[in-house]
Amino acid sequence: MTTVHEREEFETVAETEVDSRGRVSLGRAGAKPGRRYRVESNPDGVLLLTPVVSIPEREMQVWTDPLLAERIRAGIEQAQRGETADLGDFSKYLDQEDGED
Repeated sequence: MTTVHEREEFETVAETEVDSRGRVSLGRAGAKPGRRYRVESNPDGVLLLTPVVSIPEREMQVWTDPLLAERIRAGIEQAQRGETADLGDFSKYLDQEDGED
């Protein structure tokens, strides 16, 4: 994946060294434990780290379908207002794969 970035100003916040396993500590640069980053490089060896949030592929449809996302938001709002209906016990469907009837 190749992306083009507008010229941005960067500030030096730390200097670190790659260890024998190819790792770099980013704690002094403000990185938080557990945070994910997309890593991009250019021909000069400059690395650009961009914070990202990974989501499961099965949830991607919610992010790409605005109508579906709105329906989900509306359903959450209805539930918060107590506008729900008990449809019974669905445990009999626990062993079914998605798409099975």
